[in-house]
Amino acid sequence: MIMPTSGKITGTTNGYCTSGSAHGGFDIAAPSGTTIRAAADGQVTFAGWGVKTAYSNPGYQVKLSHAGGWATDYRHMKSTPSVKAGQTVKKGQIIGYVGSTGNSTGPHLHLSITRNGATVRDASLVDDFKCGTTVAQSREISYSFPGLPKTAAPVTGVYPTLQQGASGPAVTNLQNLLNARGYSVTVDGSFGPQTNTAVRKFQGAIGATVDGQVGPKTWGALEARAAGATTLKQGSTGNDVRALQRSLNATMNANLAVDGNFGAATHTAVINYQKSRGLTADGVVGPQTWTALKGAR
Repeated sequence: MIMPTSGKITGTTNGYCTSGSAHGGFDIAAPSGTTIRAAADGQVTFAGWGVKTAYSNPGYQVKLSHAGGWATDYRHMKSTPSVKAGQTVKKGQIIGYVGSTGNSTGPHLHLSITRNGATVRDASLVDDFKCGTTVAQSREISYSFPGLPKTAAPVTGVYPTLQQGASGPAVTNLQNLLNARGYSVTVDGSFGPQTNTAVRKFQGAIGATVDGQVGPKTWGALEARAAGATTLKQGSTGNDVRALQRSLNATMNANLAVDGNFGAATHTAVINYQKSRGLTADGVVGPQTWTALKGAR
């Protein structure tokens, strides 16, 4: 499964982050209108205004069933969902937008993950939703999900050069990435003054040329900053590899599958990047290579 939206974790199955009170899912706070994507391939079992109970009022809601007994539930959407009951959806497909409908204290997505009707509270799943951290839409959730077929996360990246005045899905992707990096912007697909200011702040913070233009280097830095400082090499796996692959796709038009597996194609793309930046071309992503990627070199 993938993260269905970008934002800050304010609640987990261990409880609300501020109060610790009982809570049955994961809360991801995000600007109203931020896209929500299906966490995995599945079928829509419910889409509409959720049923109010004595304990909850989900507002606009989508429920999906997945292979292996898995199910996901997305609550408090801004408006009527983008899918209908009975519809088959693909991993990464937009199913709605973040809102604050129903019983909600502010714009956020309440995500529940269940298997065979029971909420999954495994520590290895909860650890990927740590209170106060910021998560990025479309990155793989670090959990095995037994019984759920493995499918690669969709490549969110078409990375055209953008500047103020642009609009469309690529701008939406840019705005989601800016939010994930801590720069609060409205996700509306329109590159206006607010987005321009956020881009310039990001460029200044990483020591890049501050021009408000989002080209390959800025795209690459935005994607690379989802990763930690782990040294990666051929055979490495995981979320940092996915961030690397997205960054190389943005910076070098590498056309890599974002699958979290550091194979031969990723190795070659790393070497090509290192050569183009005058770095030691050994195919190992260590401090120098990360610094270059994250600094928009």
